[in-house]
Amino acid sequence: MKNFPHQFNNLGKLFNALLAIKQLIEEETALKDDNFCELLTRNEIYTYRDKTLSIDQFLAQEGTKPKASRGYLTVARDIRRLFQLLGFLIVFEDKSGQLSPAAIQLIASPTPEIKKELWKNAFMQLGLEGTDGEISHPYRILLRLIQDKAGIETKKLMLALDAENDSLEEYERIIALSEKTLEEIIQDTGTSNSMARNAVKILPAIAEQLGEIVRRNNRAYPVGKIIITEDEISTEVPEEAVNQEGIPYSQYRQVTSDSIAKDPIFNEVSAVSIDLTESIRIRQDRLALHQQIVRKLGLLCEERGFDLYEGKFDCLASKSENTLLFEIKTIKDNISDQEKQTVKGVGQLKYYNFSIVHQQMGIANRQEFIVYSQQPKNSLIEFCHNENIDVVWIEKDTFKILDKKTGEILDFQPTEYI
Repeated sequence: MKNFPHQFNNLGKLFNALLAIKQLIEEETALKDDNFCELLTRNEIYTYRDKTLSIDQFLAQEGTKPKASRGYLTVARDIRRLFQLLGFLIVFEDKSGQLSPAAIQLIASPTPEIKKELWKNAFMQLGLEGTDGEISHPYRILLRLIQDKAGIETKKLMLALDAENDSLEEYERIIALSEKTLEEIIQDTGTSNSMARNAVKILPAIAEQLGEIVRRNNRAYPVGKIIITEDEISTEVPEEAVNQEGIPYSQYRQVTSDSIAKDPIFNEVSAVSIDLTESIRIRQDRLALHQQIVRKLGLLCEERGFDLYEGKFDCLASKSENTLLFEIKTIKDNISDQEKQTVKGVGQLKYYNFSIVHQQMGIANRQEFIVYSQQPKNSLIEFCHNENIDVVWIEKDTFKILDKKTGEILDFQPTEYI
């Protein structure tokens, strides 16, 4: 198990510690453990347990102890080493220091979004040398492990620090180890319980703060990748990923009006790594509107006694052996966009109805709906009706529907389909 600094796992604290390093360098103060940790303490980045002591009293008390007993010196040493591993800091033999261009850019970056991209890049580049001199990149291995083993126990992410190198053979060994119990992993890797605990203190928390993973019930899941196409932006979740109930994300799961259609986590896009265009922002806004409509529709159905499900389909409402299957489409005023979204929606409804609702869920009585973000062209409504699909749209927070018999626009009432 490779040794990795395990003091701070909060990016805010790490950023402030980097500012403290900058202050010492500008003051031409040596980056010795006692100098660095004194500044960390005075800047309230490092905190101590006995709150009855002032900072001066604490530092004076620590100064009377043998150096080997001053725990706060280990904090300074670990943080300094972490900055060196991240490529932010060069420390010379006389303990003078120099910040790298990457560290200077991070400190000077004007927005949290750009700072996040710089942190990501630094952790991706972080390499650890083992006893045999081979280099591995633990943050990359951790992300790949979570991607391939969605729902892995957080404790098992210690394995990201056990890889000797970045080879396929070594990664396959790590994957095989992840199938074992934690006790077996500790025994097979020859590590200790304390080392195992320290091995998962930092990187999983960093990955979570950077929006790379989510953690629930002591398990880690990959964040859905954002897929951008010419006419939409959507969140894609790995097929093998399961939610905390053990149900595959790619199929279906029961939800409530509070948990349905959670906003996706957009990996922040900045000029650091991506040329961000206004069109991508518009597509993100479009998806956000889509999710708002799903939530409102879910609430409308739940208030009328329906059970809710979501999956590849947007929303399924079930009550009294009757099922309403909804596909939501955000549309623009032009017919080209409406046609494209309608054709896509009809295909999705027919396929999800057959492959999931009928074959997997075993539901017989079901009605299909396309729900638009605004009233669509009449020709598209007629097309949907011909396919036995009812058309609903939202108008000032109220769902509307065209009565097939009278041609009258009415408030949509899900219970009328029971």
